Amino acid sequence: MRHPIDLEALGTLFVHRVAPVAALIHIGLSSSLIDQRSRPGGPWQRLFPSIFLLSRAGPSREQLVQAALLYAGEGAMLTAFDALYLHGMRSVLPTADAIHVLAPRHSRAWGHATLHLERTDRLPKPALRRGFHVAPLERAAVDAIRRTRSIPDTRAILDEVAHYVGIQALRAELALAPRKGTTLARTLLGDSPARQLELAVMDRRPPSVPQARTPLPVG
Repeated sequence: MRHPIDLEALGTLFVHRVAPVAALIHIGLSSSLIDQRSRPGGPWQRLFPSIFLLSRAGPSREQLVQAALLYAGEGAMLTAFDALYLHGMRSVLPTADAIHVLAPRHSRAWGHATLHLERTDRLPKPALRRGFHVAPLERAAVDAIRRTRSIPDTRAILDEVAHYVGIQALRAELALAPRKGTTLARTLLGDSPARQLELAVMDRRPPSVPQARTPLPVG
């Protein structure tokens, strides 16, 4: 018997074809049908607990990002590398790294292989970039730097972001950030390096682009 809902066209109802199980049940699908279609080899995929991709192909980076935000729940936002890319920064590219998401302290979500979930009481006001909630530029930069050990990568991020928010905004964000993972950035934003960055901003020299990270296709 044919299901009254066109299951093949269902994905078009959801942004990036990513759907939470609650939404699927709400429109009339049973838990057993959802489970059946998301088994290995089936037409759907389970990306995170209770979050499904209504397609056999992929997932693309955008679909993973959409799924991660839905899984993390209300108030969650992207930060670090994916957020910098969505802000338009070119010192970093989307990579195979886990998606870094900030979530409220009360979030019940947990990290996974493809998701670095950080619960925090210090949630900034998000910006909307290409349909995704992302952390402000200076917060995204500091969170990216916390997971970067390369001097060229760290310098490139600081250099490019400083053109848009200024060095003082980066310093202020660093002052609130954990010490772990930010020693290199604090050193680079010291008196002498900061002066060098200020001169670079005034001269509007293009930032150096690190080559170490492996880009993934977006879309």
